[in-house]
Amino acid sequence: MIHSTVLLRTKSSRTIASTQYWTVQVPRSDINEFLKARLELLKVAKGQKGISLNIGGNKYFAQTVTPDILLIFITDIDENDRNVTEKIDAAAKALGEILEQKKIPFVKKNYEKLINPFVHSKLKVALVGEGGVGKTTTLHLLMGKRPPTQYIPTIALAMEVIENIHFANYSLVLWDFAGQERFRKLWKLYFQGADIVFLLTDSTLRNILISKDMFQMIRRDAPHVPIIVIANKQDKPNALDPSIIERIIGAETHPLVAIDLSYRNDILKLLLDTAAKHVNIPVPDLPADDLLRFTDEDEDVEQEA
Repeated sequence: MIHSTVLLRTKSSRTIASTQYWTVQVPRSDINEFLKARLELLKVAKGQKGISLNIGGNKYFAQTVTPDILLIFITDIDENDRNVTEKIDAAAKALGEILEQKKIPFVKKNYEKLINPFVHSKLKVALVGEGGVGKTTTLHLLMGKRPPTQYIPTIALAMEVIENIHFANYSLVLWDFAGQERFRKLWKLYFQGADIVFLLTDSTLRNILISKDMFQMIRRDAPHVPIIVIANKQDKPNALDPSIIERIIGAETHPLVAIDLSYRNDILKLLLDTAAKHVNIPVPDLPADDLLRFTDEDEDVEQEA
């Protein structure tokens, strides 16, 4: 996990801008120690690139942006060196090109928006279930939006995608797949590329049995993808208790009323815990809203006046 970045002036070591994506705190003394160790390394490295240094339980990577500006990525100790080196090289090159046209204040003001594309990794979360179980409503709940007032079937060529939920340096890409039976042959193409599958049922026995078949199909075609079962419409009089549903489907089942905003924290926590477990990141004992970040889809880099 890339949990922090720093852009600083090489000669003075003064920070121009920085970002923090997780709860890991990086002391300035550790950055100073890294800069000192890096200078010693450069004396013998002879042009070698991509050498990380371990400081204070974190791993540090650096790349020159301009002769007087240095970009630093700080990661977990187990992060893959090659992957991070590729990202920081691309980021440093892009920032260097921007600085050929813009001034330091522009980069400082827009730094987070400029650096995020090179830091973020995407996690694909597939939301599947029969038509009408509440997948699109669940997406609205996650974003804190009012639920749709009427059911409009999601079709294969107009599936809803949300890409503006972030945790640590990960962007969650949520796909709401068409649930109608005629589209299910396409599912295999979608969830085989998924990192996590959320399977929604509407808590009626009829739909639970259909969802059981879906669960077995996903398990067969994507055996290594974690499947999270969610029992929506628990407010309906004919809804079965999640403890019964999980006995029928054969997997732990989480209750939900997607039209009720009071369930939002529960579904956010479930999403966060599942995603963090998938990428092997420990989750601090903090509310999900403190660890997840939401950005506007139309957020642009601010131009100079």
